[in-house]
Amino acid sequence: MSAPAVLLARLLWVRDAAALPDQALAEFLGIEARQLDTLVNAHPERFAEETVFRLKAEERLGIEDAPVLAFTEAGVALLVGLLEGKDREILALLPRLAEARHLLTSHAELAARVALLEEKLELLVKAVQGEEEPEEKHRPIGFVADHELPHHLKDKERENRKRT
Repeated sequence: MSAPAVLLARLLWVRDAAALPDQALAEFLGIEARQLDTLVNAHPERFAEETVFRLKAEERLGIEDAPVLAFTEAGVALLVGLLEGKDREILALLPRLAEARHLLTSHAELAARVALLEEKLELLVKAVQGEEEPEEKHRPIGFVADHELPHHLKDKERENRKRT
């Protein structure tokens, strides 16, 4: 089973979770978005903040149709039994949501790995071209003069000398 491009295009990444906006979920279920809002308000004990997000104004910026709610996969599953005659649609949507969430997270992980590799490659190219030499810390071996010691070590060294 493959997650359709329509579903992937509608998913949001909100608060470190893949979530489906209320308008998109309503379209997939063939109902109005305000019905979802009414259900969530009527059953607050059922819909925890981790499963259904009430989006803040800054989270809504730049999102088409400016949704009020965003449902995670678990939030969609909690709708089973609350919408009469829609259980089949909800249960059919759940595996597609799971696959889409998996695709989103694997894409994010891959993007982070590629970014890290690009940084390392850039440093290597600069080192090979001689633009930037790798940083080497030179630490003296053996005797270190008082004026080369860090301030807090100087005090300890002076106290030790006074005692002997």
